[in-house]
Order: sequence, then C-alpha cells, then structure tokens
Amino acid sequence: MKEQSKLYQKLVIASLATSLTLTIASASAYAEVSTGSKSQATAPSVNVLELVPVRTVAEALGAFIEWDEKTGAAKVTKGSTVLILKIGEKNATLNGKTIDVGQIVQIVNGNMYVPLGFINQTFASHIGWNNTQNKMIIAADDYAALASSFLKELNQNNMDDAVTYFGSGLKQKLPPELLKKIWLGPQYFGHLKQQISAQVDKNAVHTNVTLKYATEKVPGPVEIIIRFDKNGLIDDFYIPPILPSVTFNKPSYDNPANYEEKEVVIGDGEFALPGTLTMPIGEGSFPVVILVQGAGPNDRDATLGAAKPFQDLAVGLANEKIAVLRYEKVTREHNLKVALNPKFTIKNETVDDAIRAVEFLKGVKGINPEKIFVAGHSQGGYTIPMIINEDKNHDIAGTIILAGPSEKFSDAIVNQSEELLKRLKSLGKPTDAAEQSMVMWSSIAKYVNDSEYSIDNLPKEFPIPQQAYWFFEQRNYTPAEVAKKQKGSMLILQGENDWQVPMAQFENWKKSLQNRQDVTYKTYPKVTHLLTEYDGVSTGADYYQPSNVPLVIINDIANWIKNVRK
Repeated sequence: MKEQSKLYQKLVIASLATSLTLTIASASAYAEVSTGSKSQATAPSVNVLELVPVRTVAEALGAFIEWDEKTGAAKVTKGSTVLILKIGEKNATLNGKTIDVGQIVQIVNGNMYVPLGFINQTFASHIGWNNTQNKMIIAADDYAALASSFLKELNQNNMDDAVTYFGSGLKQKLPPELLKKIWLGPQYFGHLKQQISAQVDKNAVHTNVTLKYATEKVPGPVEIIIRFDKNGLIDDFYIPPILPSVTFNKPSYDNPANYEEKEVVIGDGEFALPGTLTMPIGEGSFPVVILVQGAGPNDRDATLGAAKPFQDLAVGLANEKIAVLRYEKVTREHNLKVALNPKFTIKNETVDDAIRAVEFLKGVKGINPEKIFVAGHSQGGYTIPMIINEDKNHDIAGTIILAGPSEKFSDAIVNQSEELLKRLKSLGKPTDAAEQSMVMWSSIAKYVNDSEYSIDNLPKEFPIPQQAYWFFEQRNYTPAEVAKKQKGSMLILQGENDWQVPMAQFENWKKSLQNRQDVTYKTYPKVTHLLTEYDGVSTGADYYQPSNVPLVIINDIANWIKNVRK
C-alpha cells in the first residue's frame, strides 16, 4: 500500500503539472499509402486475391510481428488476435484454431506473402494493395487503420511519410523536421510494440481514434488519441497522462428521465470545440450554467481519477430545471496545435471559449438568455474576473467560483505545494515527489516575480520553457483584486478538505471582496478539490476512489441561481 500510495502521489502531481471483409471496392473510397504515407491519389480497384507482404501490411495495422527463424513461422499479434503463419503451408493458426489462408504462405525476396482478403478478414480491416507501385491502400473510412499506419511511421522515424497524413493547416505548422523534434515517444515510453486496442468515436468536431499499445519502457498500456478532420486527415493528436485505471460510478441523483443531452459545437474554425448541452425535459425558458475547467487538458466532464464532477453537476442541476453546457477544453481537443503556439495565453486557453459559449447559448431554443451563468472550477474559477471583463454585452447573469485561487497563479501553486507537503507529513506519507514538485514551482514563482524578466525577456533557464510566455503574460493578474472593482451576482464555493486550493485562498476572496454586497460564500467540511467528499485528509490519492459531487452543493447552486435577479 505504501508503494501504491507513493505511485498515486507521483501520478497526481504529474497530471496536475500541465496541469484502429473487403471484396472489391470503388477507387474513390480509398487513400493510397506507400509504406504508410497517405495521399489523395486515385486508387485502383482492389483484388482480394492479391498477395501482400505480411510485415508491411500487418505493422501498418498496428500488429506486432515475431519471426521464428528455425520453424519459418511468423507470430502476428494485435489486441486479442494472435495469428501464426508458416512458410509453405496453406493453413494458419488463429487464436489457437486452424484456419484456411486461401493460398500457400510464400516467401518472395525475403518477405512473407499472404492473400489480401485473408488479412482483411483476420484483422477486420479495409485495405487494398497496389502491387505495381508497392503501395498499401486504406479505405477512407477505416480510421483505425489510418491512425495505426500513421503511428507506424512515427515509430519508425519516417517523418516525411508521417506528415502526409496531416490536413493542410497542421502540415504547414508541423513540417517533418519539427515533428521529429516534438515526437517524444522514444524518450517517454520507448518503441511501440503490440497494439492492444483501437476504438473509433466521433464528436461534433473530430473523428477520434484511441489506440492503446504495449511499449518498451512503460509497464501499462500507452494511450494515443489521433484526431481526424471532416476530410479524413489528421488535425491533431494527443497522449493522455498514464494514470491508474479506475471506474466512475454515476450518482444516485442521475435520473435520465429528467434531461436530454445534445452534442454541440462551441466556436468555429480551427479551434472549434465539441460540447454537451444538458437540457431539462419539458417546455420552458431554462437558466443555464456554463462549466469552465481547471488547469490541464481536461475533458468536458472534468474527469480526474474516478470523479467526473462536471457530469455530476450537469445531471444534478437538470433535476432542478437548470440546463448545463460543458465542452472539451481547447488544450485537449487541439492539444498539438496549442503546443505549437509559443504565445498561447490563459485567455486563449479558458476565457475566449467561455465567452463563445455565452454567445452560443443566446440563440438556443429553450434557454433563457437573461439567465446565463458561468461557473469556473479551479483555474476556471481563477479566470472568472477575466471572463466578466470580456463580457462586453453584459450577457452573464451571474458567476460561480468553484475552488478557485484568489491570488497570482505563480504564488497559488507554491501555496498548493506547501499544503500538500504539510498534509503528507502529517499522515506519515512519502514526500519525495511532492518535495521535487515544490522545488520546481518555487523556482517558477521566483522567476515570474523577478522584474528583470518579462514576456519580451523570458528567462532561458525557466523550468518549463514551453510555458514561460503563459506564466509571464498573466503575472500581474490577481483575481481577487480585479474582482474588487466588479459587480454582479457571484457565488464562491470552497471545500475545506482541498489541498490544491486551500482555505487560505477562500479567505482571501472574502477579505478582498468584503465591501461587495453581491457575493455569497459557502464552504463544505469534507469536500475536496474535485468537489467530492472524502472522510480522510485529501492528498490526491483519494481522487482514485469512486465519488460524486454531493447533493448539497448542487442544491446550493440551484437555489442561488433561482434567486438571482439580473
């Protein structure tokens, strides 16, 4: 248990620091691939009897191949599929059972060949082969094969071929030489080996392929998400942090009879975001809450560990006839494109999309445009005064700060680190990872608070170089000080068991806003940073225990909203 707890601490701290049976098909349905590279060239009709090289095709589909020189057999593994092929034999073994290959397994110029139709049937793929041009052909709708083939090129350091999968926008931003620099797979998890699974899903913006691989350096599976645009080209890709596998339990108050959910799009263009609008059942002009996430590349549910606080809030508030809008954060849906912007700011990350969400809701049937509220959690709460200032048309009826820092960001993260260290020591828990984190955050704060440096003169030794501009651009922003000069109904909620945003931040809100009469404050003794209750001392390890937002928080938010008069 001690080692498990230590692992959880490292994982939590690390996650917070950034805080994929064809017969014959028409040519138009395919994209050509030469050793994996993708183009829009017209493909010939596909002959399923065509013999294809096993290694080239299987590896492009994400399979891992082991060759036995003595027996002349190849073991091809992809997920739960294990295929054994033997030179000179017409039968193969598939998951322990004998099957007919269709033709004798052959060796040509040192490569093992089998019929194309056999490959498609075995691996449920939609590929073809142009023998004249030595090109593999992937069906335009076989996203799993396209994503797997792309990753094969990355895995083999074929960056010129890899970029041919990109849409025009990404291709301009990420040429082969830059892709080579930012692809950190070899350092992070080593060589990709067996593909464990491939899952395809669609949201309102992208077709997403989630691939899981066994790798050289990491004991558990590595997950990589490849995002395709509406033209079937790669628009972005993302590697989520490796965290323990846990199960989310729906709250007892989740009553699907009380709401319906619609997939929506927030904003447009290059950085459009997919979202979910949870609408109460029935006719009416409903109040609505926009949920704004905290630090890091969060999903629309604000998932962390076994908790999904934004999903809980959405279904809970629906019971009170209050609609909720939540959306994927731009740093998750467009993770790579964001990383390629050296002057990305917190306004770009959080504020702009919140304002776009407000504008979107004004035109939605069933929503009361006079009752649009914005609730920010953690970093999202920290930006609430920014969001208010950007609300030029005064469309926001009120704001909610959920465990939001009140002081400068660089100082708040030091405060966070100090609180975690104190809690770990009081429990007799390992502190190595927390102490290392403390050193890093303290160093960041020191640089940010040094007047020698600025956005035009960033320190070369900054601990997180790619985020230096982000930190310095906002260094003079103190949320509570900005909020002093604002007006409008505000609700500030804080968990007393929160180590990420300790009670000192809440007390600073109260002190700074003491002269305002339009602010309501609430605290909850057992509530952690994830807005869930924990009986012990929260240190982050508890995030991996199934929990939900307590009903008292949902009721307090609902009652406050019902009493706000714009």
